[in-house]
Amino acid sequence: MIKKNKIKIAIISLIILFVGITYIVGKMVYDGSIGSKPEVSVQAMAEYYESNEDKLLEKLANYKQEKKLIKSEKNGYDIEVLNIKSNKETNNSMIVVHGIERNYHDVLNTAFNYLENGYNVVVYNQRQTGNTGGDNYTFGLYERFDLDSVVDYTAESYKDGLLGVHGFSMGAATATMHTELNEEKKNVDFYILDAPYHTMKSGIEMGIKRKDIPLLPVEYATFAGSVYAKIKCGFSYNDVKPFESVKNITTPIMLIHGSEDDYTSVAGSKIIYDTIPHNKKELWIIDGLKHCEADDIIEEEYFERIYKFIRGKIKN
Repeated sequence: MIKKNKIKIAIISLIILFVGITYIVGKMVYDGSIGSKPEVSVQAMAEYYESNEDKLLEKLANYKQEKKLIKSEKNGYDIEVLNIKSNKETNNSMIVVHGIERNYHDVLNTAFNYLENGYNVVVYNQRQTGNTGGDNYTFGLYERFDLDSVVDYTAESYKDGLLGVHGFSMGAATATMHTELNEEKKNVDFYILDAPYHTMKSGIEMGIKRKDIPLLPVEYATFAGSVYAKIKCGFSYNDVKPFESVKNITTPIMLIHGSEDDYTSVAGSKIIYDTIPHNKKELWIIDGLKHCEADDIIEEEYFERIYKFIRGKIKN
């Protein structure tokens, strides 16, 4: 009897220890992903970008622009939007979507290229960034509904022109998940997806691997993070699978990924590409490049390839 009691106590102790460690590891993973914060706070944003060496705000001043808050119909909070008009007469428009911990200033150089090539551009701050609402990142799960409201706003602002969405990293995953929503109204004519992840789990796993924490198995840390997210936020990693959103879509999509990307796996873009049911698609794997750096390192080739895709798959 005493021996059985000792075994029960040992088992209960191990369970408590496992739960405790899982909670600690899960919180650590949460704090480094879903619960992380933007690199530049809303309070520091103006000063930070005024001193930016790329002179983004000086370049931005060359265009007519309007900053406003629009309502995220599904999520119920405001989205901070910057609507930039091209100096060329056009009804074509692009929405450019930034990645996790970034803000819309970080995609302005991409915006400038579109502006100079006959597109009005709308950029916006994703969930919990700048003056946009939300308490955490959800890796596209809730962000897709914000994008849908931005799409509605852009379509209303620029009628009768092409409307494209260009997303980077988490912004690309958000755009991937939005493709399914787009099938009803067909406001978006094409998507450019730069380095998306095909599942949230794969994106989190890559982040844990980069940390390279000794004696911490990646699978266990991912499991712990997912459990913690479910308890704290009401969703698990398995609820966020961008690749499943493209199963029945009809909109043209171009995927771009650096072969040496260690933030989001190039395999993810291949899976998304293979899941798209139509042939109005393109997958461009750029040899030797890392995460979302093609628009900077090979800017001319990058945009030439994008405009060629648009001409071939959409305009014709």
